Amino acid sequence: MNQEFPSFLQISFNYLKYVGYRTSCPTESPKHFTDLTRTSIISSSKFVLRAQEACKERKHVHSASQLREAGLKFKVSPNENECLLDLTYSSEGVLTMPMLNIGDDTEMFFRNIVAFEHCHLSDHTNIITQYQKILDFLINTEKDVNILVEKKIIVNTMDDANKVPTMVNNLDSNLIVPRFNSHYDSLCNSLNDFYENPRNKYKAIFIHEYFNTPWKIASTVAAIVLLLLTLIQTICSIISLF
Repeated sequence: MNQEFPSFLQISFNYLKYVGYRTSCPTESPKHFTDLTRTSIISSSKFVLRAQEACKERKHVHSASQLREAGLKFKVSPNENECLLDLTYSSEGVLTMPMLNIGDDTEMFFRNIVAFEHCHLSDHTNIITQYQKILDFLINTEKDVNILVEKKIIVNTMDDANKVPTMVNNLDSNLIVPRFNSHYDSLCNSLNDFYENPRNKYKAIFIHEYFNTPWKIASTVAAIVLLLLTLIQTICSIISLF
């Protein structure tokens, strides 16, 4: 691109680019200034925009707290300039996500783009909507938010962590659940398969039922100690008979 005489697209991109997310000037002219913001994010992705393909329906993915109880590890992308959309899953049970800054203007930012995609684009190009829906799957409660904040995946600058799930869950209200491209569909399948693995699933159920709160932990530990003391007393009583 001619740096001495930049195009109108380049000038618009330089003026409107959203600070805080990795962006690249799109190669094709956007349909709207909102689309410019959208395509500048998508253009910096490594893989989510592949050739047009049949997108697949996805009704459910387990939440962040459920997945962590099953043993899944969450990790922030080591590259600070990683595209927001580039979520990856490794076979070792690690979900890597780029850092997401959430503040008072985040809802407006996503809502405008999701509305644009919903009104003007087809399934295989509504990438931001698909990304937002994955967030909606992962985040249901303040506990889910705290997990992602703890791992530095989410940087929350709002005054209340409980505002985050409310915002995320409200973004796609009254919208049709998007179909996912092959990368996101594969990632969601991997997360659900990890949770549904019998060993991981029963581990999650055990942690949720017995170690989910400080009171449950205390009562479970007390019950285990009482059981051990009873067992020791029984053994000592049997030994004393001989």
